Amino acid sequence: MPTASSVTHPVSRYVPLLIEGDLGGLLELFGNAPRVNDPRLGWIEGSEFEPFVAASFDGLAERQARVEHLTTTSTALGAVEECVLSLVRRGETVRLPVAVAAVIASDVLTSIHVYHSMLPLMGAHAVRPPVLAPHPGLRLPSVVERYHEMLAAGDAQGIVGQFEADGLLREPTGERQMHHGSGELMRFFGALFAIGGISVERCSLTDDGSSCALEYNLTAWGGALLPHQAGIAVYQRAHTGLLAAVRLYDDVARPSPSPGLGPHGTSGAFELVEA
Repeated sequence: MPTASSVTHPVSRYVPLLIEGDLGGLLELFGNAPRVNDPRLGWIEGSEFEPFVAASFDGLAERQARVEHLTTTSTALGAVEECVLSLVRRGETVRLPVAVAAVIASDVLTSIHVYHSMLPLMGAHAVRPPVLAPHPGLRLPSVVERYHEMLAAGDAQGIVGQFEADGLLREPTGERQMHHGSGELMRFFGALFAIGGISVERCSLTDDGSSCALEYNLTAWGGALLPHQAGIAVYQRAHTGLLAAVRLYDDVARPSPSPGLGPHGTSGAFELVEA
């Protein structure tokens, strides 16, 4: 398991330091001006940060939290850390995919946006309000552009054609929802598009040349307009230019007449809600 010292990029240290309850180390990441957007709590900054760290440490220690670093996509201005957080719930281990997107200035994190599904923690989805404003002119790598064209059109065959033959997609809830190869991807997207395509607003792109992370607001699914909901996806390109892997980090439920489940009050991150 990586520790705070073994992962070198500053954004990669956020979750390990939170598990350790290391307030000083976390403040150092932000140049003593922390600004965090958490899926449950929204923006945390200033005097709110110290009690947030203390509560997170207590909750994560109680749940025997461990973190596994996966990969970091980074540029001079931004970076996205992908990891898997393991938590114990009712005697069973929950493995939660987490993405931490950072805005960087002069090697200091000016803000971070944490993304993960609440379904493995709460047993239900939660509507995540937008974190960033849309950036309509944002240009995507060509294969990611085509992916989003097919996503909006609800074209399962077209979107699967943007993947390598052995490409994979991982859903936000984790490794048990992994779709590998053209056949599995066709089944996944066929079911996904049963009620129509999915529209998103582009907000921010971090592209290192081989993988890119897109922060977005999902706005509509099929004929249903949705409360705008924040998410992030990472697109890994193969040498052919097609997609080798897509990893999703959002919390969007299929549209239904029932209202979305709102956040529960808490003072710490990654809270497990016991029903």
